[in-house]
Amino acid sequence: MPRLHFSASKYMWYTSGLSQVLADWEWSGAEREFQRAIGLNPRYPTAHHWYAMSCLAPMGRLDEALDEMLLAQSLDPVSSIIVRDVAVIHFYRRDFDAALDQCDHTIELNPHFSLAYLTLGFIQEQREDFDESAAAFQRAIHLSPQTPRMHAALARTYALSGKRKPALAILRKLEGLAKSRYVSPFEFAVIQFALGHLDLGFNWLTKACQDRGFELLTIKVDPRFDALKDDRRFESVVRQMGLES
Repeated sequence: MPRLHFSASKYMWYTSGLSQVLADWEWSGAEREFQRAIGLNPRYPTAHHWYAMSCLAPMGRLDEALDEMLLAQSLDPVSSIIVRDVAVIHFYRRDFDAALDQCDHTIELNPHFSLAYLTLGFIQEQREDFDESAAAFQRAIHLSPQTPRMHAALARTYALSGKRKPALAILRKLEGLAKSRYVSPFEFAVIQFALGHLDLGFNWLTKACQDRGFELLTIKVDPRFDALKDDRRFESVVRQMGLES
């Protein structure tokens, strides 16, 4: 692994880019900040990583995002999150075979990394292999039982496969959990969409937008939302985020 040199200026530009994305959805400004961070140290893998995932991918520039992620992986080949996010970019590109291969590689690298199993579940769900997707999400829950996102993903795959009763049971559990801690509205949205409750889904998606939910960043390229893209309510969310074409 290459030796990395910390730079306060590099860190400032890197965090400024993240701030403009998360707080303001200011994509052009964020891109300038990420590029400044990379210019200060082109061998800093985290800058390439978050430039790809928090800026290029949300804007739909997936070829560039993949180039940045592959560069980040070459600079830090043992980073579980970087290797996993290469799979995520393949997933956004609808190259599910490549995404699956990369996800398998991530799990070989770190078999206890819950996010790898979450991504594996997303991939298998798109391939309509719901038994495999459910098994992957269950493994993710086992490794990270307190993470609502893992439970919501399992509920969604149950709903898509016609298993409404267990899907609703998880939904009720998350609703109860939300009374004592924050659960992103995004998670309720994905479950309601899978159950066919479009109005409820969009109500939750609007709330996620109001909350500036991090999960929303890649909604424009996420295959899970392909069936909703012609709905004016989806277009409204994308427009509010400044991601319209």
